Amino acid sequence: MAKYDPLAEHLRGLTVDRVILSFAEIEELVGTLPRSALDDRTWWGNTHHKSRVQAHAWLGAGWKVETPELESGQVSFVRA
Repeated sequence: MAKYDPLAEHLRGLTVDRVILSFAEIEELVGTLPRSALDDRTWWGNTHHKSRVQAHAWLGAGWKVETPELESGQVSFVRA
């Protein structure tokens, strides 16, 4: 299982079209997030680039990041 698969499974199981998850909630699913996730908006980009395995997880689950709120430690996801 890849590191971000639990996040993908969590998103797949939701019945809403938009959800806000805190960094802490995401870390409960996947373990510690890298420092770049906490202070670099581009880490949360919706890109299929091979090096962005985190994005493959949410995009593959049918979701995309709407807004990463680094200051408050939250991320909004919407169904793609």
